[in-house]
Amino acid sequence: MSFLIDTDLLFFLERKRVPSKLVRWLARRDSDLFVSVVSVAELEYGLRQAPSTHRADLAAWLKETRQKFLPVTEQLTEAVLVRWKGLLADLKRRNHTMTCEDSLIAATALFHGHTLATHNQRHFEPAGVQIIDPLL
Repeated sequence: MSFLIDTDLLFFLERKRVPSKLVRWLARRDSDLFVSVVSVAELEYGLRQAPSTHRADLAAWLKETRQKFLPVTEQLTEAVLVRWKGLLADLKRRNHTMTCEDSLIAATALFHGHTLATHNQRHFEPAGVQIIDPLL
């Protein structure tokens, strides 16, 4: 089984005190982990919005995180975007909405057959993607 790590879990990894449950969960699945380019972009945007006093440390952490996950970063290919458009149409039919970023991450997981690892389950439930919360 493969897992796409949501942005919220990546943010936990930046903390000084990373939840031990998350550390153990990630260590057991190291070879089965993937990240969406959307999450990388969200992290970069967060860095740019951070107070200037925190940017240097965040930039160093983000550089390390990018390098670690570069080989397993899922891109927004044409096929993923076609799956995303199908997801948006399905959500509209069912009168559900999702943020653009969450719907792109969900479509990436659906297209590649990944289970989505997130602590924000309710954000992704409308997409019908398989979800796991490593913090529970």
